[in-house]
Amino acid sequence: MKNYLQILAVLGFTFLSQIYSQDQVVHLLEPSRDGKKQQFLQIGENNGVKILAMASCKQCFPAAYTYNPEASKTSGKSVYGTAGIYVIPYDNNSYVSVAPKTPAVALGDGIWETFLYANFFSSDKSKVDAMTKNKTEAWAINLSKQIMNGDIGAEPVNASANVYYPAAKKLHNGESFNSVTIDINKGEEIHLNFPNGYGERYSYMVDFSKALGVDVYSVGGNRREYMIVESPLSLIWAKYSSGNDLGTSEWGAYETFNYFHKDQKVIRNLLISKEFQDQIDTKLAGWSVKAKEYTEKMYAAKEAKDIKNRRLPKKGLSNSELENQAIIAAKSWANQYNWEETITKVYFTDNDWSIYRNSLGVQLGRRITGVIVMKRKDGKCSYQQAVFAQQYNGSGYQKVFTEGIVRGINILECTHVN
Repeated sequence: MKNYLQILAVLGFTFLSQIYSQDQVVHLLEPSRDGKKQQFLQIGENNGVKILAMASCKQCFPAAYTYNPEASKTSGKSVYGTAGIYVIPYDNNSYVSVAPKTPAVALGDGIWETFLYANFFSSDKSKVDAMTKNKTEAWAINLSKQIMNGDIGAEPVNASANVYYPAAKKLHNGESFNSVTIDINKGEEIHLNFPNGYGERYSYMVDFSKALGVDVYSVGGNRREYMIVESPLSLIWAKYSSGNDLGTSEWGAYETFNYFHKDQKVIRNLLISKEFQDQIDTKLAGWSVKAKEYTEKMYAAKEAKDIKNRRLPKKGLSNSELENQAIIAAKSWANQYNWEETITKVYFTDNDWSIYRNSLGVQLGRRITGVIVMKRKDGKCSYQQAVFAQQYNGSGYQKVFTEGIVRGINILECTHVN
């Protein structure tokens, strides 16, 4: 909230009396910084900005509080404030002034518990005499509680509108919004629209929606962000942490969510209810398990189909002596890296060797690609592609050795390896 103290310092309190609509003397429960327990209070506008100003004398430097439209809308009262301080009408001629400490949140975002500052002032001195600091703080706490419980200040629910209230208000580039519009084109896409003109587009995920039993939409890319339509009134925004994602990981401690609802009371209840928050967390955990099971099932079905249809690569160069050397080289590699499979044969897939040389052009050896065929413990067979090589000593080639293995195990039926 913009602080208008500098503006007021230039204008002076005497001049303000000419532009403000109200001018009254109020009595303070706690003295002002200059030790006074009586202040001049004025409320009005300056350059279109509503301001509540207070000073110990007509010529004194005033303390200024600007009108807070969000807090006023939230509480149903004309609230002013600056630098974390709220000035809230207590009745028609009295005010409560507080600076929340715990939790240090805006009015309507939590139930206040403790305060850095609390005061009460009124034009009726008898009200001030009957008030205490504890009563002042208790009144502010009760007001924050009534707001969070939905007893006062909540906007009426319009089920047919597309206005939703977010639990976490910081939604775009550090900007916070009390409400957003969400356009749901069922089975196609969701548009999340921010009041600053920006927005997000989420695309419908057919398979996951069927698996989870709720409509799921994804923002796409590598952002791992999803919108889940819980009901016609509510949506859950879910984000997976780095390395995790819907369908491959279960919902964990580092995943985050936001909640959007058309009923502002529901959002306020969520903010103060760990039980409510845990319920949403549990739903997301359950959905993540279903998504992971679905993905694993689909992968297993695809893998089974691939295994059934997979065949060995076509054989290239045929040389029984070199192939025997290659199988010895492959078994040596397998022993070195503790392969569990049993190697049954090795053959070359290239039609000829390729020569490799050093930077001066001197031949160092030759290499060729091939296939290592194996029998697995589960009764199936598999193959891996490999690179075999021979060193050249100037007059001839040495024995074949395994230069490297291409990543990826290719499983197939053993009837197709002979």
